[in-house]
Amino acid sequence: MLWSNHFYGIAASLLTIETTLLILNQLPSFFLVAFIYIGTLVYYTYAYFNETSTGLYNERSNWYQSNKGYLRIRQVFLILLCFGIGVFKLQLIEIFILLPIGLKIILCIAVLVTLLYYYAHKIFKRVNLRNKGLLKSMSIAWVWVVVCFILPIVIKSQGKYNFSAHYALLHLLQLYLFILILAILFDIKDINRDNDENIKTLVAKYGIKPIMYIFIFPLVLVYLWVAFFLFFRLHESFVYFLTSLLISFLIVMVSYLVQKRKTIHENILLIDGLILIKALLGILLMLFAGKLT
Repeated sequence: MLWSNHFYGIAASLLTIETTLLILNQLPSFFLVAFIYIGTLVYYTYAYFNETSTGLYNERSNWYQSNKGYLRIRQVFLILLCFGIGVFKLQLIEIFILLPIGLKIILCIAVLVTLLYYYAHKIFKRVNLRNKGLLKSMSIAWVWVVVCFILPIVIKSQGKYNFSAHYALLHLLQLYLFILILAILFDIKDINRDNDENIKTLVAKYGIKPIMYIFIFPLVLVYLWVAFFLFFRLHESFVYFLTSLLISFLIVMVSYLVQKRKTIHENILLIDGLILIKALLGILLMLFAGKLT
């Protein structure tokens, strides 16, 4: 489940459900959730399918190298299925044509960043987003926010939602900060391999403990500030505010736990498991708070 990326697919799907409930007060359609789920599987399978480092540091790479045949067949099937859902069930082409130019640019940039993350160094020898420290983590966070926040709202509202509302922008910022923190933390698991392969992530460049005080804890404080602003200025529910406090506490706790030597699947469960917790708490909050229309 972890190596085949179903875990990431579930995480992205739950964030999609949380987003549409939180912003639109509506559940997403089955096809929207399926599109996000399958798209996540396809992207992360391709990402890890092309890893060549095996044995020494990464048991996930070993699994991918051992299951190449199955993964190639699955990729083709899932790509066709994702394309069919997007074009024929969600009418993505029609929706994109009707979008304002600003949203078109945002979506195009997200697609460009997604492609450049793994292809840039093959086209431009000196350009490699994976080797750019903070830019790497920011790129990951940006794509996740577009896929799990902006895209679901665009599709569910048929492109009619106004993203200029402070409420939506602050929730978008909060999700971006959350994913950014996790992206930085996740590089801890690969620090030995990144050092050997000269990949300059933030963790590889500064070390684990300095990263906590330079980036992680300040970002958590900004995350909390957004929660305070939503509660005191935009009158978000007190329960949602408490949820943000709980998530912040869990981030700090996980930040200390991942500094110990752990296997890659333990790190996935610890770090990316926070996505599941955040999304499930948000979904339950919206459903049981009586806000669902």
